Amino acid sequence: MFSISTEAKVGLFVLVALIILGYMSFRVGESGFGVKKGYQVNVVFDNAAGLERDASVQIAGVEVGRVEGISLKDGQALVTLRVLPSVRLEKDVEAKIKSYGILGDKYVDIVPGTEGEAYIVAGGDITRTERQADIDKLLSKLGYIAADVLEVTASLKKVVGSVEGEANLKAIIENTRSITENLDRIVTQNDEKLNLMIANLGEASTEMRKAFAALNSVVRKIDSGEGTIGQLVENKDAFDNLNQTLASLRDITDKINEGKGTIGKLINDEETVDNLNEGLKSIDKSMEGIEQYISKAEQFKTFLSYRGEYLFDSSEGKGYFDLTIRPNEDKFYLLGVVADPRGRRTVTDTTVGGTTTRTEKRERDELLFTAQIGKRFKDIALRGGIFESTGGVGIDYFAFDDSLQLTFEAFDFNSDKNAHLKAYAEYRFLKHIYLSAGWDDFISNEGRESPFVGFSIKFEDEDLKYLLGSVPIPN
Repeated sequence: MFSISTEAKVGLFVLVALIILGYMSFRVGESGFGVKKGYQVNVVFDNAAGLERDASVQIAGVEVGRVEGISLKDGQALVTLRVLPSVRLEKDVEAKIKSYGILGDKYVDIVPGTEGEAYIVAGGDITRTERQADIDKLLSKLGYIAADVLEVTASLKKVVGSVEGEANLKAIIENTRSITENLDRIVTQNDEKLNLMIANLGEASTEMRKAFAALNSVVRKIDSGEGTIGQLVENKDAFDNLNQTLASLRDITDKINEGKGTIGKLINDEETVDNLNEGLKSIDKSMEGIEQYISKAEQFKTFLSYRGEYLFDSSEGKGYFDLTIRPNEDKFYLLGVVADPRGRRTVTDTTVGGTTTRTEKRERDELLFTAQIGKRFKDIALRGGIFESTGGVGIDYFAFDDSLQLTFEAFDFNSDKNAHLKAYAEYRFLKHIYLSAGWDDFISNEGRESPFVGFSIKFEDEDLKYLLGSVPIPN
């Protein structure tokens, strides 16, 4: 009976297995897991290094195709993909070349596009790509960096490794320790001063609250027409009386200049002046009351100032002329006029037949008035009263021996518009010249906010005496 040896059986089995394996490989390669049945799309990369033909094409980690071909086109890599027919690619999809790990195989990753966009047809192009990181360039740069690090390390070794370097390093550490100890000692020694400063700030805050309460009371009285300033602002008769008083003063001054009356003779008659001087010489100058009066008069000072501002929003100038009266170091009064080219807004409500009509009038080039009272607490001064013919408050901060002044003002608190807020800084450039810059009406809801720059001229009464005394008087 014909028999087959064990070796022949094994050989026959291996042969059959090879034939089946070859057939399956041919079928798998021919079908490509369904990829051959899909459609082609093209994508151009600047660099396709490491990407092989038949590499996987994936979306969100799921294989949807294979790389069918790689060729050169205008110095770039043209990659042809075959995508499963069931997968549709939007026109704004993005293609990237990625790898499985640092040294793994490369594959093409497709980021889906916008849902609802048109789709790429067979033979179409993917236009959006992401540049592939060049590992060779990265490793080359890392090599340069490593060389630089070695150079620095060698330099440090030369500096620190020597006996002199060790001594220098030890000196640096000792100096650092000494500085730290000195800082600790300074902080410890000044704890009491810091606590005193905090306590002073608390007292100043309390005084500020009291001053604001007093200022609010003054503003309410002025708005209601109480007091001299209230009558002057609200009562036309009081204003007319003031004008009549000024006219009377002018008449008296004219009579004095003409030499009429006692004061006129005193000023214009030399004999009267000589007699008065002789009488004054007989007064005992050592009287204690007179000395106290002179001391009090020396504390009383007045200042005249003019400040001009250029408003960038309207390209116009705004002027301030102020008189400051300071009876002592921590109290002052401020009187002045303001020439505002933007004018003042007046709102009037008229009711006819149950219907209220609001009219707005703006008077341009109107002179506005300032009348304020203030108190200073060390480097902070608080003010309140009339700001540009309206009630308001202000705060000033002084630094560098009063060479720098930071100011914030709030006034014109009307219900139909935002309050007028102003902030600026003023620096003493020369003895009598100051430069300023800031922002006027910066929360205005009427479009009046404007940055500005300006300058000021300020004179004390002693300066005015010197200037007036140096003016030649013709005979």
